[in-house]
Amino acid sequence: MPENYDEPLNPVEIERRIRTLANESGKAVRVVTDLLAKYREAERIYDREYAAAYLAYDGAQGSKRYAAEVATSEARRERDVAEVAWRYAERAAASLERQLSAYQTINRTVAQMYSAAGAMGEGG
Repeated sequence: MPENYDEPLNPVEIERRIRTLANESGKAVRVVTDLLAKYREAERIYDREYAAAYLAYDGAQGSKRYAAEVATSEARRERDVAEVAWRYAERAAASLERQLSAYQTINRTVAQMYSAAGAMGEGG
């Protein structure tokens, strides 16, 4: 259900959103961890392939690095793609945490408003 920012929030809607965001944040931890593991593995593969290509190059010493870079371009691309996915997941998880924090703040404010309204209603 898309959020309508023009409508006031009630405690039930806020609690529902807090639960949803907390669940999504919990799942995000696993996603970020899995993507970090994939990135690290891709990085190890690239490093290993680069070292092998560097050592195997038979040309001039100054050309070894360039030959190794050319020979490992696909492994480097795969490492970079894995890094981008991991960093995106990190930012998405951080965004969920910020949203959760914002809703928790809103929840406290709304609870105080309902409490104050209830206290005012009791005196009349």
